[in-house]
Amino acid sequence: MRFLLAYRFLRSKDNSGFINTISKISVIGIILGLTVLITVISVMNGFEQQLKNKVLGFTSHVTVYGTNLNINENISYFNQLVSSKEIESYSIYFEDQALLISETGTSSAMVRAVDPQRESNVNIIDDNIISGLFSDLSIGRSVILGNGIARSLNVRVGDVINIIMKSNLNEKKLKNTENSYTVSAIYDVGLYEYNNAYAFINLENFFPDGSTLINKIRLKLSNPLNAREFSSRFNESNSSMYAQDWIESHSSLFTAISNEKRVMFLILILIVAIASFNIVSSLLMLVKNKEREIAILKTLGASDFYITSIFLLQGIFLGLLGITLGLFFGMLLANNVNIVIDFIEHIFNISLLPPEIYHLSEIPAIVELSDIRFVSLFSVLIILFSSLYPARKAASIRPAESLRGIH
Repeated sequence: MRFLLAYRFLRSKDNSGFINTISKISVIGIILGLTVLITVISVMNGFEQQLKNKVLGFTSHVTVYGTNLNINENISYFNQLVSSKEIESYSIYFEDQALLISETGTSSAMVRAVDPQRESNVNIIDDNIISGLFSDLSIGRSVILGNGIARSLNVRVGDVINIIMKSNLNEKKLKNTENSYTVSAIYDVGLYEYNNAYAFINLENFFPDGSTLINKIRLKLSNPLNAREFSSRFNESNSSMYAQDWIESHSSLFTAISNEKRVMFLILILIVAIASFNIVSSLLMLVKNKEREIAILKTLGASDFYITSIFLLQGIFLGLLGITLGLFFGMLLANNVNIVIDFIEHIFNISLLPPEIYHLSEIPAIVELSDIRFVSLFSVLIILFSSLYPARKAASIRPAESLRGIH
């Protein structure tokens, strides 16, 4: 019965046009707020996942640190380490800071001396070469540069640069006293921090006596989510080396992304809350307009709780309509955001996301069910809170005072 009364009060022809307009505005506000909220959160999910993929592709699931580990002297241990079923592939390398010098510029970088064949199994660089070939790293004294470093040095494939390492590797000398390397390829992984920071050379060409010293091992696990557990077990059983998982090594980055997502969520949920409070205005005006009907119901024995529930239901009707349509349009827009962007770019003849700046061929968007559930629940709570005051206001009406003015 109260559901029917709530619906009739809301759709009554006696309601003024202003009340109906405010009600529509409140519903439209909720729809727009939730549409934007779902779309933005989904796009941020997509960017976060894409960033994780690129970070994991360039770095490693687990990095094992050591000090001048000789492959030839520790071959049995390394074979035992990488024979684990948890490890899909691995790469060994020596990493150190260096100064890169060309004829027209200089740039500092982290230089990785790697085994080219093994590195291609754990690194996404091979798939992100924009000039030259990754396989040429195996030929002669070659170096692969990030496109940011290449621009700083003003070099391209085929040019020669000098690399001066920070350390002399325990008094060992490099093969070529001039430290000259030929640029064999240039990569662009779409991350500024990597494009401007890393250069790769062949590990075999790094030492004059044929020994192979390394200070890091990159492990690619079958399941990246097991990286923390694997690192803990490794560190408990090994004192000469230290394993660090990708979550720990990039904790500040992903914490920052998570915080940005929370802040964006709070800002957008405030927009939804403001739109929801329009329901307060429309319900308060409706209470004033239905004061006579409320008084009659009370004289017929309706309790305060009964009256409160009628107007709560009206707020819920309006809120659920806005929430349902908002979630629908939000998921629709999130799943078709690239079509919308292409349409806008075509109509206005502009480029919203220039690929040379953002390194994106499309906007990634991932609609997560957990986000939908949380947004829905939070929105319902806001609607209930917004409707509570007008509902209590309706219940506080005194029949005698309200009916005294009726003629």
